[in-house]
Amino acid sequence: MTEIPPLAIGAIVAALITGLVSLLGLIISKEQKISEFRQAWIDSLRSELADLISHANAIHGAGAAAFGSASEIWKIVRDDFVGINKSAANIRLRLNPKEKEAQAVLGKIESLEKLLAPGVAMDYSEMNRVEKELVAEAQILLKNEWTRVRNGEAAYRFAKVAALLIVFVGLVALTVFAALQLASQ
Repeated sequence: MTEIPPLAIGAIVAALITGLVSLLGLIISKEQKISEFRQAWIDSLRSELADLISHANAIHGAGAAAFGSASEIWKIVRDDFVGINKSAANIRLRLNPKEKEAQAVLGKIESLEKLLAPGVAMDYSEMNRVEKELVAEAQILLKNEWTRVRNGEAAYRFAKVAALLIVFVGLVALTVFAALQLASQ
């Protein structure tokens, strides 16, 4: 049996370690970027939800103030209706309607829109209840997304476990090799 020179083994181990460090650096930087994008997504969703609720409150406030005719009220709240539509559309585009938490948020947005539909009498207590439920459901969704950011993507978690396993196996192999070298002397 041919013996591998210790210098060659050292070069192989150094190359493996270098490759492992490069791979981990690549995975970590990619996952960091994904986490940054996900955090920006969370911040944008939070902002859109706040805009939606503030526009709904402005519409209700104008309706409750009873400024005059329906056309006068419409002139006052037109921009708020546009704001609600824009915010609701942005939220719908951000959320995956197949996820349970997203479905709950989208359902509350639909409930809020129904309360603001033309011909529906303004009911502040009902609107307030729906807004609180919307915030509660959104907090659950945002918390789950934050947990994803904190824990990292699946590829990152897999790479982390694989790297630890490779390091462990490498250390065991190095220990065994060193023991065999000592025994042969």
